[in-house]
Amino acid sequence: MQTPTCGEQSFHQKLTNFTPILVQSTDLLQLLLQVNTSVLRDYVQRIQDFGPHPTGSAPYDAVGKYLYDTLSSFNLSVQYEPWTYKLRQGKNIEATLHGQGSSNSIVFLSAHYDSVTISPGADDDGSGVAIVLAAAEIMSHYKFNCTIKFVLFSGEEQGLYGSHEYVQKVFASKENIIGDLNLDGVGYAANSENGHKIKHHANNQSAWMVDISQNIASVYADTIGLEVIKLPHVTYSDQQSFVEYNYQASYLNEYSLDPYYHTSDDLITHMNITYLAKVCKLTLGTLASIAELHPLLNDNDLKITIRGSLLAYPSQFSIRIENKKFKEDTANVTINISMKNLFTGEYVKNSLNVSCNWNFIKEIKDYWEFKTITRKYPNQFVIIEVIAKGIHDDATLYTTQCTVGMIIGWAVFLPPK
Repeated sequence: MQTPTCGEQSFHQKLTNFTPILVQSTDLLQLLLQVNTSVLRDYVQRIQDFGPHPTGSAPYDAVGKYLYDTLSSFNLSVQYEPWTYKLRQGKNIEATLHGQGSSNSIVFLSAHYDSVTISPGADDDGSGVAIVLAAAEIMSHYKFNCTIKFVLFSGEEQGLYGSHEYVQKVFASKENIIGDLNLDGVGYAANSENGHKIKHHANNQSAWMVDISQNIASVYADTIGLEVIKLPHVTYSDQQSFVEYNYQASYLNEYSLDPYYHTSDDLITHMNITYLAKVCKLTLGTLASIAELHPLLNDNDLKITIRGSLLAYPSQFSIRIENKKFKEDTANVTINISMKNLFTGEYVKNSLNVSCNWNFIKEIKDYWEFKTITRKYPNQFVIIEVIAKGIHDDATLYTTQCTVGMIIGWAVFLPPK
């Protein structure tokens, strides 16, 4: 947590290291029970039957068309996302399930559909693609608070090219991105013991995604049958492209090392489809929890109030964020407060030459308050903006409030609301 750079805050809640405790949901259980082993097997077999399909090849184009047509059959909004990078070209495939919330929050489920030159790519990454397809079909019949994008990348085997260009475009759009759950090699188990474990990689910023998957695996242990092993972030799959742009992202990977990886023997005959179905259930449960099948809080439950003051004391301006449903759930959020010059867009600086830009991580019960202490600012017209963005079990929360005013002497004058 960062401390204020240009003021001080007062609040009556104490920040806690919050991890959501999940309970069984009838709807979520229904999602998991719809995972069909035969369907997963058919997806992998169809991908394998195209033969090796490196980015730019004719089989790659054929696989892409099959995947595009399959996703389109689920009545999702589907499009190709062409890319060019380092003299290479390809197409990512994006299918969108629009959320019901007002925040336009987006969570990604991703895998890559290209293979290396000699491999038919059954496990790497036909397994991940099969889960994305299965999840898209099942989830298309439900409504979520958050928008879900099912993305199949190309150019992964050449160096994460497709995802690199895709995330760069996402970053430029400035949308509210919750994170990416990436699948790459999730269908091989060397033995029965390894068939009950899955690796989930994430950096510290994204560790909450692993926490949710572990909770899902625990709550639905009889249905899923997997132990989630929490491991540090690795850079060799497409979630890395999200991390490079400071988005939260994690990576599911089979527990066993696949000896057929990147060989001509990467075939469905060496895979464990029962294991693949377990990973699919875990993925569904994790993704549905992040996207909020049944959110306790929504954006309208947070109220932001910005007030100025006629006198320098007790404060020059104050922020109050209220949780109108505090009796049902706390709101876990990051809060950014900024004061900028109305015309130049630059941060206002105080007499100590410190920029007015504050950041906090809070678990808000009934309310949280921020107040600036008495500082001298140059006279000017200003814009004050507050953004509250959800984290942990409230990842889809996103609300903002903005107001203009002026600084005269020691006072910040804001119009009444």
